[in-house]
Amino acid sequence: MSLMDKFTAASGMDSFVYFVLLLALPLLLLIKLKKKSNLPPGPRRWPIVGNLVQVMLSKLGFQGYIQKVQRKYGPIFTIRLGSQPMIIIASRDLAHEALVQKGSLFASRPPAKGLRKLFTSNQMNISSAPYGPLWRSLRRNLVSETLSSPALKSFQEGRDWGLQVLIQGLKTEAAQNEGVVKLVEHLRHASFCLLLYMCFGLQVEENEVREVEGVMRELLLTVASLALEDTFPILKVFYRKRRERMQGMHRRQEEKLVSLINRRREELAEGAAVNCRAYVDSLFSLTVDGGRCLTEQEMATLCSEFITGGTDTTSTTIQWVMANLVKYPDVQSKLYKEIVGVVGKEGVKLVEEEKLVSEMQYLEAVVKEALRRHPPAKFVLSHAVTEDCSLGGYDIPVGAFVNFCVSEMGNDPAEWENPADFRPERFVNGEVDLTGGKGIKMMPFGVGRRICPGLAVAMLHVELIVATLVLKFEWQTKPGETVDLAETQEFTTVMKYPLQAVIKERVATPGY
Repeated sequence: MSLMDKFTAASGMDSFVYFVLLLALPLLLLIKLKKKSNLPPGPRRWPIVGNLVQVMLSKLGFQGYIQKVQRKYGPIFTIRLGSQPMIIIASRDLAHEALVQKGSLFASRPPAKGLRKLFTSNQMNISSAPYGPLWRSLRRNLVSETLSSPALKSFQEGRDWGLQVLIQGLKTEAAQNEGVVKLVEHLRHASFCLLLYMCFGLQVEENEVREVEGVMRELLLTVASLALEDTFPILKVFYRKRRERMQGMHRRQEEKLVSLINRRREELAEGAAVNCRAYVDSLFSLTVDGGRCLTEQEMATLCSEFITGGTDTTSTTIQWVMANLVKYPDVQSKLYKEIVGVVGKEGVKLVEEEKLVSEMQYLEAVVKEALRRHPPAKFVLSHAVTEDCSLGGYDIPVGAFVNFCVSEMGNDPAEWENPADFRPERFVNGEVDLTGGKGIKMMPFGVGRRICPGLAVAMLHVELIVATLVLKFEWQTKPGETVDLAETQEFTTVMKYPLQAVIKERVATPGY
């Protein structure tokens, strides 16, 4: 029976209800269509695949494609990865509205799929957990137990270890290669050692460090290739061998980390672990999901996140800093004079961490300028809204991915004079709040509720290592070469042609 037949056959209140429905259906359909069409504008998409083909065929790469779309559609626009809408925000003001003023609405993460679900123990880590009680518990534990000022002081031995590994590695390579060093591998290894110590409270033997580092890095660089399969799960049929290989890498990583977890557990039981309170120590007593303890696999996931989250970002940032110091020797000379003015040439130790903050303003300015020009990530991890909302006059529906153009904000000529220039002086007298609470000028660590919880420790490590490198060595270009600042994308945005420099030991700077 048709709707009209039902209406004709009905009487009284039933007749009235059917009449209202008959009038309401077109209106409801119109509202739904209007709502669907009120996403931010964007390029025309292909059936099924959305804009993926345009992205993959673009000679400019993903970042270049996004910049091209932004020039056409403005500071907020939509692209589609298959049927999945991704809303891109390149405006500092809109980013502040979303992440600070409407922070609770934009604070969640998209659900993990496929192997990402396995690799995160079903989103049992801080970076991918949905906004809610689990995320709050994991983040609060990390910040209060490992990243607090008292905890950071207890990791001095680990910082000394990491610096010793770095300086000795550079000296060895320079002696074997007429003073020339390839910096990034030394930085990555030293950062890994430092974070391994913070995570497990252990100074692991060099061969074991290399083994764990190799397994974790191999898996890290492979995870980026999951995006296409996550978008089109049907493709997993064609990627079976790759999936099996990645699952094998994940098992090897888990085995290595669980071994270190159990070693630390044994030290604690024997009363031998008195050097510091490592990150994993806090995980032994942490409870989730109404009171249960973490499994070994979940602890391994959190430890992996802790180490990988800081290794590449730190080493990448330091390489960009040093590349600019080599390219601009006048900046390097000015920084060296500041460091020597604080610690002197004869100091065996570099400097107390407190002095990095209180007495080395130019060092901080150099690091911030490098973060502005070369943020480790062009985009933050994708956000997801907790409920339908609006931004910039457009609808942001639940289920859409939301991301932010970090590099565009740090190089916006409306905010930064001659943004392509490397000029640390712009930070010396001007206060730039990296947390973005009062307004976003740059956001290399993200802002709002999902801001990187390791911001302070990352700045400490970068400044400490840069100061050590500049105090111990003079850095110069290889004869006849210049520093090429071209970029390429790995896990982070790295130098396309990694820095090779000639180092010369400074006079009267013993130690390490």
